[in-house]
Amino acid sequence: MYEVLSDPALYRFTGGAPPETVGEVERWFTALESRQSPDGSERWLTWIVQLNDSNEAIGYVQATVAGGEASVAWLIGSPWQGRGFAREAVRLLGAWLQENGIRHVSARIHPDHRYSQRVAARLGMEATGAVIDGEDIWSGLILDGDFTWGTSE
Repeated sequence: MYEVLSDPALYRFTGGAPPETVGEVERWFTALESRQSPDGSERWLTWIVQLNDSNEAIGYVQATVAGGEASVAWLIGSPWQGRGFAREAVRLLGAWLQENGIRHVSARIHPDHRYSQRVAARLGMEATGAVIDGEDIWSGLILDGDFTWGTSE
């Protein structure tokens, strides 16, 4: 994952900076292995996205689960963006969340990040009009493993 995460272009909309060493990436993933926040109030779920034919790591998807809802995020390396990998990975994440009783999902997306907005929209999520820390909040409801907005329960 170091090679994927080392691309400075990935941080244009998310902030932060690329990792300086492989060790930094290893420490980040080790912290995530706990699968929960230090106070235990959130479940942290992170999956590496890999290509089917080669198992090459190309990014990750995440869900932070608290109170029966999940906040999802995705990052796909620059060479693989725009090819449907984020949408498919988040769709599969949604299926897993649904199987585990989570149906309400949100995502925080930078207002200028058109690619992530497109991913969310194609999954059936909609912008709520709410803004947190300068990011637009998108929301959806998972039905049958897909995100569907505004569907009754």
